[in-house]
Amino acid sequence: MEEEIQGLEAKHSWDLIAPRKACKPIRFKWIYRAKYHVDGSINMYKARLIVKGYAQTHGIDYNKTCASVAKMMTVHPLLAVAVAKRSHLHQIDMKNAFLQGALEEEV
Repeated sequence: MEEEIQGLEAKHSWDLIAPRKACKPIRFKWIYRAKYHVDGSINMYKARLIVKGYAQTHGIDYNKTCASVAKMMTVHPLLAVAVAKRSHLHQIDMKNAFLQGALEEEV
């Protein structure tokens, strides 16, 4: 949890301010997960701080949504080229990867 908070603070993900009367703060919760090695042993524990975005109302709290996720129809050709060229592939886990977007709404 401390590592997650440090990452959020390092990216300046938020400013702590007193809530305005016209704004309804969005709640959050911690999600805990274990990551495993191929043999089934535990590699590490991860904690993620998430916002309960389902409590928002479209048109009031937000106007659009997006997710920076690659579509499989994009990934498949890349994998095919990598296999054809006998390239080495690596998987990485980006911490705090989606914290770079700018919001127009007040959260």
